[in-house]
Amino acid sequence: MSTTSAARPSSARTWLPLLAWSQAALGSATAVTLLTSPTPGVVVGLVVALLGLVVNALHRASRTMDRIFEEELDR
Repeated sequence: MSTTSAARPSSARTWLPLLAWSQAALGSATAVTLLTSPTPGVVVGLVVALLGLVVNALHRASRTMDRIFEEELDR
């Protein structure tokens, strides 16, 4: 275990990006709601939240594929 992994537990890696994306979704939805009406604000918030979930899933899949390729190509 290195000092970096000891300082940053694995549980924080899963919820921290999700928390950041949820704040971005709420902020963008609030900005659009203040500038227009509530309906486009909700739509923008949902789109940003969906984008965050997709980016998070793709990042996790990329790490999994990297780990699989590393295991298979080392043999």
